[in-house]
Amino acid sequence: MSEAIIAWIAEHPYQTFFHVVNGVVLLTPAAATVPIFATLGLSAGGPVGGSAAAAIMSYFSFVPAGGIYAMAQSAAMGGYGASIAAGAAQAGAVVSSAAAYLMGR
Repeated sequence: MSEAIIAWIAEHPYQTFFHVVNGVVLLTPAAATVPIFATLGLSAGGPVGGSAAAAIMSYFSFVPAGGIYAMAQSAAMGGYGASIAAGAAQAGAVVSSAAAYLMGR
């Protein structure tokens, strides 16, 4: 690495962190989506008992096809929602990295 890059990293450690994390999410969006879905209680086997996802499903008693909940569960199970969630994570990484860059100018 050039000395200019090393100096920039030393002067901007938080921006560097954001850029690295966002690069990981951009290249492997599952690094962000899988933990988020797990935190909500959505797993590859369906909603986890006692989780927020189970409470939502219990409250509404049905899930309309194509709805937000169905898409999120599909994403957690690797179905059609996975590409939607991956695209959203990648878009978030690009926006976050751009914001970090602009705020550091």
